Amino acid sequence: MKKTIVALMALLMLCSCAFACQAEDTDFIRVENGMLQPVLQWSDLRAENYTNEGSDILRFCVWVETDHDTDLDGKADLVKALVQVPRAAAEGKYKAAVLYNPTPYGAGTVEKAEESASVLYTEKVFDQSRFYLPCEKREPAGTMTTLEAAAKADPLQWNYKVPGSGAPGFGYAEGLSYYAVRGFAIVDACGIGTYGSEGFELCGLKLERDSHKAVVEWLAGDRRAFTDTTSNIEITADWCNGNVAMTGCSYGGTIPFEVAVSGVKGLKTIVPYAGIANWYDYTNSQGVSILNLSNYADSLAGYNAGGTFLDDEWEEPNPEYGSWLWTIAKEQDDTNGDYAPVWEQMDYTTDAENHTACSALVVTGMNDLNVTTRHADLMVETFKKAGQTVKLVLHQGAHMELYGMSINGTAWDEIMNKWLSHYLYGVDNGAELLPDVMAQNNITGVYEAYDSWPGSGTLNLKPDRAEGITKISSEGMGDYSDQFQENRQNNLTADDQEEFYASMPENLAAVYRFDLPAGTTIQGTPELHVMLDSDREDLDGLMISAVLMDVSDTGVFPAYTTSAMLDGAVGSYNVEGLTYETGTPSGKAELTDFRWTDMPRKIVSFAWTDLQNPGCGKYAREYVLQDPGLVSGVEQAYTFYFLPTVYTVAEGHHLELCLMTWDPFRVQLNAWFNLDGSLDTYLEDCVYTVQINNGSMSLVLPTGTGTKAVFKD
Repeated sequence: MKKTIVALMALLMLCSCAFACQAEDTDFIRVENGMLQPVLQWSDLRAENYTNEGSDILRFCVWVETDHDTDLDGKADLVKALVQVPRAAAEGKYKAAVLYNPTPYGAGTVEKAEESASVLYTEKVFDQSRFYLPCEKREPAGTMTTLEAAAKADPLQWNYKVPGSGAPGFGYAEGLSYYAVRGFAIVDACGIGTYGSEGFELCGLKLERDSHKAVVEWLAGDRRAFTDTTSNIEITADWCNGNVAMTGCSYGGTIPFEVAVSGVKGLKTIVPYAGIANWYDYTNSQGVSILNLSNYADSLAGYNAGGTFLDDEWEEPNPEYGSWLWTIAKEQDDTNGDYAPVWEQMDYTTDAENHTACSALVVTGMNDLNVTTRHADLMVETFKKAGQTVKLVLHQGAHMELYGMSINGTAWDEIMNKWLSHYLYGVDNGAELLPDVMAQNNITGVYEAYDSWPGSGTLNLKPDRAEGITKISSEGMGDYSDQFQENRQNNLTADDQEEFYASMPENLAAVYRFDLPAGTTIQGTPELHVMLDSDREDLDGLMISAVLMDVSDTGVFPAYTTSAMLDGAVGSYNVEGLTYETGTPSGKAELTDFRWTDMPRKIVSFAWTDLQNPGCGKYAREYVLQDPGLVSGVEQAYTFYFLPTVYTVAEGHHLELCLMTWDPFRVQLNAWFNLDGSLDTYLEDCVYTVQINNGSMSLVLPTGTGTKAVFKD
């Protein structure tokens, strides 16, 4: 059921008239309209001669002790954290809540490992059990207060130059200034193995997660931290009220979910943007790899592993770490898209409902091909199973945060501010009454509210040709992809995707039309049910791809583009006359919104599966290597689980389904839509045909139904 966000905003305004805050409304915390207001002056932490003297916000670094020794030096790893705390909290005048950004990129990235972590490999099998050997914990040799640490702080601890790139350290440290001037403390910690921290960067493993969990525990008063890596001088977060929120985007949006499902004390809420819930589903789908290689953890790990080098110039890789990188890459690649133990250890949805103990405001873009909407769907399901408050925000953008964006004329920053004010400072503003789902309508651009996820309705559709057999082949798919790119002078854009699929010859793709009532809103995960057969039961990883598109019967129509994997973005514009107060020296900032592009068709969703995995369900853990799987000459039932979405099909439009073998845009073209020729030899030996039983095909759409909800005055 959907309702307008205007009613929601009215509710929040009404609730905010009578707020209740754990901290009294003082010179240090000021609450108006249900959210914290600016009370502090922002000082430039990048200033050449920076000092904490006279600054409203004190900055210093601490090193939090973990429970494991991943760099194998015999001592528990230390994780470096940059703390930005209001002076008044440090002086004991009030207790500050914390907004914690765990993005690993912030410490500094290893540029030479950006394309491939193989430059750091040691081709030797690594025994991961070594990470769990007993290790020595530090005994405090003394203590230091927050004010003492701030007075002695060396700005070069965060203003260092990253080896290689020369970029400033803690690159995200200014990103939450909106909240810092409103009395929140800000913490940036990038995790084990990143520059300035000890240990190995173990992307996706629970050991990496636990290093961030340790930071939350220190903030909650349950773990030790030190003023440096050698003196063993302990420092506490006695300025903290014990309430922590985590937020970040992409890798930085993944870690908050991983920490949340641990049930750690002190974590009250998370606001993940485009975060990963299950690392298997990042590079794989329903039994098949959807990237050139199944492995990716080694790439992200190596790219962020500045703390693992044996020298300060990042020229001498640690051979032990190189051994782990090589081993994890090989183990993931050997799965060839199947779910296996190497993926299970990176799946944070398994049994998570038994531990998760905080709320979540989950945000993702419906046109994001980097971290797809499947992950937000899994996060929401996890929190719902745990009985925790969870809200889902689906925007028409791509791989991004929403800071500075207009949500029906209101700054997203203010909505998030109210959420954090409620969960971290106890402000009674009705934030917990936000609707379960807020989705930006693809036709109007207006955010609409839904009371459930997925939608409560179901629409079962049959295609225009519902009888006979259609055959498609993989033979020639590479040549078609090459020619398509060559015709565009090797300059593909996100706008070319729809035409790429629509222009495929009939030997490569089968196209079906589905008519449906005008104004139908898809809300959730569409499913395609069909009987298939193939001639190559001897091969694993036989991708069969489905693309669902919205097509106008009369010509072009305005639509939001589907982004490239990494750097593609949906266009945006400044909304005339709409600004919001940042509270920082930049003053008021203009609000932006996403821009439409005229298109003859628009991708609604994708799905991919492996012909060797018939009869499997929605969840990754069902797609283990099957024996037998595909049996040539025998039709078997397959279900394609499309990427979840909210999409309204306008009057005079219909849906078009394109079924093909492997999907060049996901496999052959890389994240920047450039051709990757590494598959050419493989494809010559991997020709297969697929037989489609047209009469067996049905498209099942979850739909939004019901009446508009009414808020009480």
